[in-house]
Amino acid sequence: MKPDSHQGKLEVKTLNITYEGIETKWTKMTPKSLRKKVTQIYEYTQTDPKRAIQEISKIYLRHQELPILNNYLTLSYQEIGDTEHADKITVKTYRSFPGYLFAKTNYAHICLRKGELDKIKEIFEHKSDLQSLYPERKVFHYTEFLAFMNIWAIYYYKTGEKKAAIVCYNSMKIVDAEHPITQSTKISIRQTWLFWLMGKIFGKERLDKKIDEALKAKQTSWSHKEKP
Repeated sequence: MKPDSHQGKLEVKTLNITYEGIETKWTKMTPKSLRKKVTQIYEYTQTDPKRAIQEISKIYLRHQELPILNNYLTLSYQEIGDTEHADKITVKTYRSFPGYLFAKTNYAHICLRKGELDKIKEIFEHKSDLQSLYPERKVFHYTEFLAFMNIWAIYYYKTGEKKAAIVCYNSMKIVDAEHPITQSTKISIRQTWLFWLMGKIFGKERLDKKIDEALKAKQTSWSHKEKP
């Protein structure tokens, strides 16, 4: 689905971005007595996601109203490949805290994966600029910017707005070209472009057939490797 012309316009504005720690209304919800623990949990999400899940489980029933804790739980499940639990936490978090940016971006990823493109603009209130989405904010953490632009880059590519997608991706490269989110964005839009180009060359039916053949060959290769 291609966006309406009046709604598909990419907003490009000056944004104040920081690489330092930042406090928002959502992080302030975390009690001071728990902040050291939450910081440790964040480190586990990067190095030992299973341990992060264990640590969150110990305090989750008493603090499940904390959006940042739910975000870390989602990240941890994603890291271990448990999409089912990650999606459940994501949906719960978005319903509980629809204004929380990472709840929005995590839920938007589910919608993109399921092909529910019509929900993206609703999630972000038809705003493709962080400052417009959060006019009360003066500064944003760079990971907020990357997560936000990642969604819009993929959305624009999937809806045929390739120039807008490239603008989003290029802005991410300026902020942090080596960040995993930036790298995953590059892979996503390159794959989309590659399939579009191959579809033009082979035709959609022939392309689907070639992809099926490639997947069958890959599955055969995997089964051979699994044999002792």
